[in-house]
Amino acid sequence: MNAAPLSQGAYNVNTSLNEIELAARWAMSPKTLQRWRSTHRGPEYLKLGKKVQYPLTAIEDYENQIRTNIAFTGAEEILLFLQQAGQADLNQIRAVCLGGEKSSSQIKNQLYRLTRCTPPRVKATMLALEPSSPVMTVIYSLCSDDAQ
Repeated sequence: MNAAPLSQGAYNVNTSLNEIELAARWAMSPKTLQRWRSTHRGPEYLKLGKKVQYPLTAIEDYENQIRTNIAFTGAEEILLFLQQAGQADLNQIRAVCLGGEKSSSQIKNQLYRLTRCTPPRVKATMLALEPSSPVMTVIYSLCSDDAQ
């Protein structure tokens, strides 16, 4: 799940944590949560002025996703596309998967999680765009069953 602001109607002070409370729950710095919000990571949140609230349901959903390591929206669609295409770069995956509406950083985050889950579902390979070019791109493909 990528961090996203919620509508004000979803806010309930009795079922949410502020930034300090969530940082304490996860034994991390509030600065980490701030950085996550700026890069669209972490649970959904509501921001009213400078005050940030995280609904408990969003926190619990995010914690469950981290535990399962790949249970996030779009994982199966990305895996199906790579199964059909064989391999693809970030721009191809972004254009085809999730309605083309996710940002490159959101797709990269999902691909990173697929490469880091146990066992890995996707592998990333650096390739030169042209043999004599120093410019590299990352090509993603499914991990083969024999490599697991």
